Amino acid sequence: MIILKESLFQGFTLMMICLGLGIGFLLRFMVSVTQDQMVWIKFPGDLLFSLLQFFAVPLIVTRLMAEVSGLNNRLPGRSAFFITSYICGSTFLAVALGLALVILVKPGMEYTTGKKTVSIDMPTPSYHVVFMDLIRNLVPESYPQAFYEQFRTRIVHVKVQSSSPAIDPAVTQNGTETMLIGQYVAGANMVGLIFSTVMIGLMLNRAGLKAEATVKFIKCLSIALKIIFDWILWYLPFGLLFLVVEHVLNVNDWTVIIKLTRLTGVIFLGLAIHSFLVLPLIFFVFTKQNPFLIFAQISKALFTSAVLASSAATLPITIECCEENVKIDRTLCRLMLPMVSSFNMNGMALYEVVAVLFIAQSSNTLLDVSQIITICATCCISSFGAVGVPATGSATTIVILTAVGLPAHDASLLLVFEWFLDHFTTIVNVLGDCYGVALIHHLCQHELWTQDKLRMEGIRSTGELELDLLCLENDEEFITSSSSESISSK
Repeated sequence: MIILKESLFQGFTLMMICLGLGIGFLLRFMVSVTQDQMVWIKFPGDLLFSLLQFFAVPLIVTRLMAEVSGLNNRLPGRSAFFITSYICGSTFLAVALGLALVILVKPGMEYTTGKKTVSIDMPTPSYHVVFMDLIRNLVPESYPQAFYEQFRTRIVHVKVQSSSPAIDPAVTQNGTETMLIGQYVAGANMVGLIFSTVMIGLMLNRAGLKAEATVKFIKCLSIALKIIFDWILWYLPFGLLFLVVEHVLNVNDWTVIIKLTRLTGVIFLGLAIHSFLVLPLIFFVFTKQNPFLIFAQISKALFTSAVLASSAATLPITIECCEENVKIDRTLCRLMLPMVSSFNMNGMALYEVVAVLFIAQSSNTLLDVSQIITICATCCISSFGAVGVPATGSATTIVILTAVGLPAHDASLLLVFEWFLDHFTTIVNVLGDCYGVALIHHLCQHELWTQDKLRMEGIRSTGELELDLLCLENDEEFITSSSSESISSK
């Protein structure tokens, strides 16, 4: 049923894109479209962006809080440390790789007689100002305010009116004086939102049974927003139809096709390097085993993820391949894989950083250090709370663009072919999950064997019993029957 639903969505999206291309070229060469008619053509696409912007931030925040507050502590402490280190490390490497490639190749830049043309429309701030703004945004004054405003300091130069020397001679140059103007500007403060959300989730997680009602409420809210987002996804193909028509009618410079081709090449290159070099190298360094054997052992899961473009829908197949083919501990698979399938989105993180910097390059906007740091941090942490369903990247891209002050509508060009790239980023996500669980299995074999032995003998810790009693949604279907029987007998 899930495969049929996902295939229907992908087919419907492809059909609408092709139909949009046909209608767009037909109108472009046979009909003269007026300005009033263009307003009606743009309306369905603008509505799609409004819906994505409205639900994107609440979806990411509630999902991240639900995941952090429901973290499963039944794994040994050493295993939990390795899992956290692997997720953070692999995601950081994916973002760093994407950042390096997009800065080196510059797929969104125009090349004229071998020279790169960039318009600089903002002064370059001092580094201490950049990091002060980052810290201010990290700890927002108000949690609700962080949903729509962020703090930013502008460096301006004003003429000195008097001839008297400045208090600090270093700030006066050629009759001008440097001034710092700090103010709140429109745009979600994603750094502060994510930091505050993680802190709240960790506090709820530490509260245990006392916060059970709050955790359940957050999870219910997250599920409700995900259901609404699934409904919006079925409007996505219809919105793409009109976005494609709008782009075909408005495009006067067809070099945009060359830019998109370069962008696709950079993304594929980054995904290939991360899949065939970065992840295997991490696995080989710690295990001294052939990392490429895993490709054959999980080929069924990789193929399924390529078809469905959803790591969540592929999860049962991933668990099956890891248990039967890779021979990983059953308990570890059923506890770790549901967690990393939500947190470990390497392919998505790499795509997001490349896509946002591509849009900045295409609009001839020079990003300062603080904006690049914000992009990287948001790409890393937003991927931790990403929903494992198709086309989620579109919502995250809009959030990141808004966070750095770029117009969200510039992402409309990416939506046209994002559904295609989504299949390949999902493959990398699933591959990273499998490498991670195989690595943790190798590093924590003794602890897992000891835990299995204690479980067979019926010895259970108080903390483990408390977590089982919570019956959190992420883990309830993976609790073993022996655990359920021991709880019911108490």
